[in-house]
Amino acid sequence: MINIGFIGAGSLANAMHYPSVNAMDDVCIKAICDLNEERLQSTAERFHVAQTYTDYHRMLDEVELDAVYVIMPPVFLKPIVLDCLAARKHVFMEKPPGTSVAEALEMAHAADHHKCIAMCAFNRRFSPVVVEAKKLVDARGPITQCMVEFHKYHIGDAKWDYYNVGMFETDVIHVVDLLRHFGGEVTEVDSYVQTWYSDQENVFNALVRFEGGATGFLTANRASGTRHERFELHGNGIGAYIRAPQSAEVYTENKTEPTSLEGSGLAGSDQAYMTYGFYGESRHFIDCVKTGEQPLTNLFDAAKSRELVDRILEGGRRP
Repeated sequence: MINIGFIGAGSLANAMHYPSVNAMDDVCIKAICDLNEERLQSTAERFHVAQTYTDYHRMLDEVELDAVYVIMPPVFLKPIVLDCLAARKHVFMEKPPGTSVAEALEMAHAADHHKCIAMCAFNRRFSPVVVEAKKLVDARGPITQCMVEFHKYHIGDAKWDYYNVGMFETDVIHVVDLLRHFGGEVTEVDSYVQTWYSDQENVFNALVRFEGGATGFLTANRASGTRHERFELHGNGIGAYIRAPQSAEVYTENKTEPTSLEGSGLAGSDQAYMTYGFYGESRHFIDCVKTGEQPLTNLFDAAKSRELVDRILEGGRRP
């Protein structure tokens, strides 16, 4: 049995991370820490956790834990993660991996030094429709092209950030990471960042070239009409059109009927934490804790996605 502690009992943690871990037969949530006592107690009652704390140092000292989930905004991550790693606890953290590439690498080196597993939560990689569509495309050889599209409506909102960390770094990074997951390491970036109907940057476009020669395109708009995510993968006589987490259609060699993938069927559930990849990423993390293998989204890898974020933003702001 893997014993888990949680630091953070907010809405995302309650909707996605606690249910994912709670669904596993080989994992036990032993303790929870949160500064807000009301949500701390309600979360503990909901998931039947007896030990609760408002000081995570006491939790680390008093409870026998194998790993800790740190579900916090990025500005708070580094000191908490470093304390958990120093206590020899494996760590699962929400994205982005801190507020900068430097913070991500500092945590990555600390995990390496303390011989701990440390993973960043990029759930799109683990959404069942993404996993299955990518598997079908990759089976035919290297990809030729990919696209990630992620839009929302935020016109008129107050400045959209987590404690002065912007929307691209905290939210669009989801699909920046997916771009790397689809195509591999990026060698060239050409980007354009704009501000529309707002006082903050909210329209982002990037064209990238991967080491293998394929190209990728990112488009993200926070001045659009609604939330919309769509991804494409193209390979050797195959094209996958993905609407994660709901569905995907995969066409091969000019056949008129696609192979249809349905998210809830692949996940065995219509719960968002299952279809959107939250359960899958936690399952991967727990398995890595058991085997000692590095996760797909370990902190050295997550730092590369954070670096690509900076390259897109810096390139897109050129006059």
